[in-house]
Amino acid sequence: MLSPTKCPNCGLELGPHVETHCPQCGVSLAPKLPMTVGIRLLDVMILLCGILFFFASAWSLGSYHDSSSLTELYAGAPYRTTTFRVISVQYTPYTAGTDGAASIGPSAYAVGIVEGQKETMDLLPYIYPRDRIELIQHFPEGTVIPVYLFPTLEGVNRIQRVGVPPAEKFQRRATWVSNLARRLVGGIGMLMALLLLGRVFLSRNRTVAI
Repeated sequence: MLSPTKCPNCGLELGPHVETHCPQCGVSLAPKLPMTVGIRLLDVMILLCGILFFFASAWSLGSYHDSSSLTELYAGAPYRTTTFRVISVQYTPYTAGTDGAASIGPSAYAVGIVEGQKETMDLLPYIYPRDRIELIQHFPEGTVIPVYLFPTLEGVNRIQRVGVPPAEKFQRRATWVSNLARRLVGGIGMLMALLLLGRVFLSRNRTVAI
């Protein structure tokens, strides 16, 4: 192995002897091994796993928090079965966020009469429409829908679809999200750890140069 005649960092004349470090500034003079194709591929895979891990964690935490909050909202709240008569429907399509703004929608809701009072009802549990025309076709004016009324709550939370009680429904959803998150986030984390170990192993045993 030929020794460099000068230190690339401080310019010190090194002489004919092989040096591993500059005696003046201490910079390493050992030749750098080229990065292999395998290491580059592992770096890309580790990066992708990191991105997936971040988004999977963010989705899991957000979904679990929403479901848990709704479970607490409806747990113990009094309700009764009644009917909702549709007056009009509104539809807002999905809108992608720009300049850092959050994405919005889609949303589909109806304004109607429940026990003589005007209420607003979320229709997405019933249908995922492509546009307002489709929504009107499914819920024309005068449509009567059996619902649960929660008189102590406010806004769209007052009206819920008849079926599984909301507290139980959202508790099931929170449990499902929690179980899925453990498998999804845990699996991605384990894969990323294995890739990192492989990266360390290849870094110590580089033999094939690009």
